Amino acid sequence: MKIKSQIKLLLDELNAGVYEKEEVTALTLLVAVAGESIFMLGAPGVAKSLVARRLKFAFEGGSSFEYLMNRFSTPDEIFGPVSISKLKDEDKYERIVKNYLPTATVVFLDEVWKAGPSIQNALLTVLNEKIYRNGDQEIHVPMKVLIAASNELPMKGEGLEALWDRFLVRYIVGGIEGKNNFNEMISKTLNNYEDNVSKANKLNDKQYNSISHEIDKIEIPNDIFNVIHVIRVHIDHYNKKARENKTEEIYISDRRWRKIIRLMRTSAFLNDRSTLDMMDCFLIKHCIWHEAEQYKIVSDIVTETIEKHGYILNIHLKDIQEELVEFNEDVINGCKFTNQIKFKEPELFYNKFYKIMDFAFSYSFSGNYDLITKNDFLKLKFDKQVFSIHCDSGNSATVEKPKKQGFAKGTDEDTLFFEGIEYKIKYKVSEKMEIFTKKPSSETEKKWLERLNLILTTTADMKMQVDQFKENDIENLRSNLFVNPIHAGLVEKNLTNAKIEIEKLEIEANKIQHYWEKIEDQTGLDFDALNSL
Repeated sequence: MKIKSQIKLLLDELNAGVYEKEEVTALTLLVAVAGESIFMLGAPGVAKSLVARRLKFAFEGGSSFEYLMNRFSTPDEIFGPVSISKLKDEDKYERIVKNYLPTATVVFLDEVWKAGPSIQNALLTVLNEKIYRNGDQEIHVPMKVLIAASNELPMKGEGLEALWDRFLVRYIVGGIEGKNNFNEMISKTLNNYEDNVSKANKLNDKQYNSISHEIDKIEIPNDIFNVIHVIRVHIDHYNKKARENKTEEIYISDRRWRKIIRLMRTSAFLNDRSTLDMMDCFLIKHCIWHEAEQYKIVSDIVTETIEKHGYILNIHLKDIQEELVEFNEDVINGCKFTNQIKFKEPELFYNKFYKIMDFAFSYSFSGNYDLITKNDFLKLKFDKQVFSIHCDSGNSATVEKPKKQGFAKGTDEDTLFFEGIEYKIKYKVSEKMEIFTKKPSSETEKKWLERLNLILTTTADMKMQVDQFKENDIENLRSNLFVNPIHAGLVEKNLTNAKIEIEKLEIEANKIQHYWEKIEDQTGLDFDALNSL
C-alpha cells in the first residue's frame, strides 16, 4: 500500500466521530511526521485536546502526555517527580520520567503560556534537540510532536518569544458551524480514549524514521522558490508600512523558512509525490503569522501569490516578452529608411509675425506695415475682419505701434485679401530627414521567420506543459491530504491565466509577421517630385 493510501485511511479513522476538525487533525499529523510542533489558538471547548488525545493512536505503541498548565505548575508535574531513593541512596537528582513528558509520543500542553521559566527552558531543549537532561543523563525523548494550546497568544515582554517561535504551525481552532454536525456532536457518544485505528494504518518507528530520511530527497521546483520569494517581497512591503504605522511586523527567520520547506516536503512525500507542487505552498499561511489579526493578511498574501504568480513564473514568460520587444524593434528598424526632403513653411519673424508679401500699404517713412501676427492670420475668415498690422523696423523691440485694417481669408491657406487684392505670406525653404517604409529582403525575411518560428515553438511547448499538468496532475491538487481542495481552483485559475498570457504572446508574434508582410514599399517613390516646391 502506498503511503498516501495509508495516511488517508489513518486520517479517516482519527476523524471518526469528530466533527469539522479534519484540517487541524491532518495538519497535526503532518507536523508530527515532520518532527515539528503545533500551537492551537481557540476558546475552551472547541476540541483542541480531543485532536491531541486521538493523535497518539496514529503511532504504533504510541503514548500521550497532557497537562493543563497554570502559574503554579512545577517541573515535577511535567517531567516527573524527583526520585527520593536516588537522591537519598546515590545522591543523584534524577526524575522518575515514566508516564510523563520525556517518555510520551504525543505531548499536549494546554494553556502553555502559563508555564514558568524553569519549565519553558526545559521545553526549549526538548523542542530543539529532542533531548531531556535528567540529572547527569541525557534522555532522547520519543516525542513525535508537542501540541500546545491556549485561548490567547503569549504576552509581550514575558520572555515567551523563544518558546513561541518553536511552534512552526499556528492554527486557529473554531467551534462547529454546520447545523447537522452540531446536532450529531451533542447527541452522539464518543469515547476519546478508544483506539479505533487499525494496526495496518498506524505508523511504526521504523516507518517513521524511514519517512524522515526520505523527506529531504523531495525535489523543489523553481516555481516553488519563486512563489516563496514573491511572498517574502509582500511581507517586506507589509513590514515597511507596519514600521510607518508603528504596528506589529511579521518576522520570519531563515530557520523558520527552512522548517517550512521541510513541512512542505513532508506533505509531498505523504501525498506520494517526489516533487513539491503549488498546493503544498498553501501550508505557508499557517506558519508565518504572529498576531491573530495577521492571519488573514498572510493568508491573502499566500493565496494571491499562488493565484497570480504560481506556475506562470516557471515558464519564463518574461524572457519571451523581452525577446518579442527586441524582435519587434528589429523588424520596425529593418523596414524603414530615411531620405532628406525639402519643404516650405511660413517664415516667422521675431517669433511672432508673418510677413505679407508685396504689401505696399504705408503709414510712415519708417517702412511698410506688412507684419501680421501668426495668431491673427490663423483666425482669418472669409468675411472681412479688423486686425492689426505692424511695421518691420528691423528690431522686434522697435516694431511700430500697430494700425487697424480689414482683412479676409484668401483662397489658399497661405493668402489673405485686403481691399479686394489677394496677398501671400512669406515662406522659407527647409530640409528634414523623413522616414519611409520598405519591404525586407528575402534573406532578412528568412532570418525573421526562423526567429519567429523559434518563439512560437517555445510558446507551443509552454502551452503543452500547462495542458499536460492540467490533464495529469490536477487531480493530485484536489486530493492533497493536508490542504483544503477548494484551493485547487486557485491553482487551476493560475494555470488558465498562464495559458492566456502565452496566447497573448503568440498574438504579438503574429502581429510582427503581419507588419513586415503588409508593409508598404516606398523605395520607388519619386523623391525629386517630393522635393519640388
